[in-house]
Amino acid sequence: MASPAIGRGGLIWALSLLSCFGFIAISALALLCPRLCGWRYWPPERAATWQHSSFRALFRLGLYPLIVASVLLVRETGVWLPAPGIALMFAGFGGALWVTGKLGWKQAFGTAQGLVVTGPYAYSRNPVYVATWLALLGWGLCLPYLPVAIPLVLWGLLYYIAPFLEEPWLEEKFGARYLAYKAKTPRFFGP
Repeated sequence: MASPAIGRGGLIWALSLLSCFGFIAISALALLCPRLCGWRYWPPERAATWQHSSFRALFRLGLYPLIVASVLLVRETGVWLPAPGIALMFAGFGGALWVTGKLGWKQAFGTAQGLVVTGPYAYSRNPVYVATWLALLGWGLCLPYLPVAIPLVLWGLLYYIAPFLEEPWLEEKFGARYLAYKAKTPRFFGP
């Protein structure tokens, strides 16, 4: 994995650092707030909270500069985007959107409206994260440069951490029904 030797390298790295900051800030708040402050950052209890608003802002800070850096890299390097990478991106992000729709958009961002255990959720408790990992892998295959790879890894780690933060909340909200679902359905994938 190389660092691009291109004219806009400084801008691309600055965008990469902004992206990294967004994903690191979310992870830090989610991991540290329960331990240091005694309250949960993720998932937010309601949409009208600072947790929800800051998560949305920080996630966008992670995502948008990463997109711009990727576009600049493609334009500057003239890199050929490999078909497998593009296919993984479309399948992964398309799958994540479809699965989020099955869950419900409000529920995907912390509003408990009911436990979903059918469809893709019958095979994985976190199919949105699994699908997104496929997309991130595809993105990395398309642009194997450090300014893109580092934020992609941080995003992937954030999606690895998130279920561990969500599970206690889901146990609170849905009790025995969630525990039974948790016992028979893998966190990510597998038997």
